[in-house]
Amino acid sequence: MSKTIRSVLVILAILSLAIVVSASAVYLYEKRKKIKSAFGPQTSDVNSADVNYDASEMDIYWAKEILNGGYILHFRHAERDKWLDVQMYDALESDVHQNGLDESRYAENDYFGDAVCLNERGKVQAKAIGEHIKYVGLPIGNVISSVSCRARQTAELAFGGFDSQHRRLLHKGPYTEKPHIRTQQLTEFYQNLDVEEGVNTIVSGHNNVIECEMFINNKCPNKPRLEEGGFYIFSKSDDGLIFEYEFHSYHHFSRAFFER
Repeated sequence: MSKTIRSVLVILAILSLAIVVSASAVYLYEKRKKIKSAFGPQTSDVNSADVNYDASEMDIYWAKEILNGGYILHFRHAERDKWLDVQMYDALESDVHQNGLDESRYAENDYFGDAVCLNERGKVQAKAIGEHIKYVGLPIGNVISSVSCRARQTAELAFGGFDSQHRRLLHKGPYTEKPHIRTQQLTEFYQNLDVEEGVNTIVSGHNNVIECEMFINNKCPNKPRLEEGGFYIFSKSDDGLIFEYEFHSYHHFSRAFFER
């Protein structure tokens, strides 16, 4: 094979590779654009380290909309230390006691409190959320908490306490249960929450509580997961629960009120 032919073949191979790479890049870009169009930047690949996240028009709209009340706001608790066997300790707090079904062992007074309660940063975070809520005038009605220490502490520090607590709101980690039954029971639980006009009903809970199958619309992200302090917005209708919006992290909500 002559040197000229080899050179031509090399050039053709390089061009073919460039075409494949370019097509792949276009495909990935279009796929990412469709995802962001469907769910908005708040439910795509944004996380707490995304310093370039800009408050979108939808962030601002929903931050102001919930000031009118009438929604269910499901918060993930503030920060805790990451213990590998947290499910075991959560089971102790929720089930291994004689205080009643929807009661707690109150781990903050027990030997394993550090495993299931807020850490010092989480307490600061929850207090800061509470201060910001007062500053923006977010109207709060009933506050419902998981029986877990970290959820109860978040409710106390951020929302001024809670009206009731429920074992059903603990994440799925500690339990063996059939997923479809669990989803049905959670759907009924949220659908039966009282939502008063002019105020929001607050749920202080966890990740791994909310499932997209709970909602009658398709705005729920495929894998719902919040940063600590983030929250979802739900509404109720005669036909069922409606997933309205996600503030993946609390600062995505708070920054909508501060302009520079």
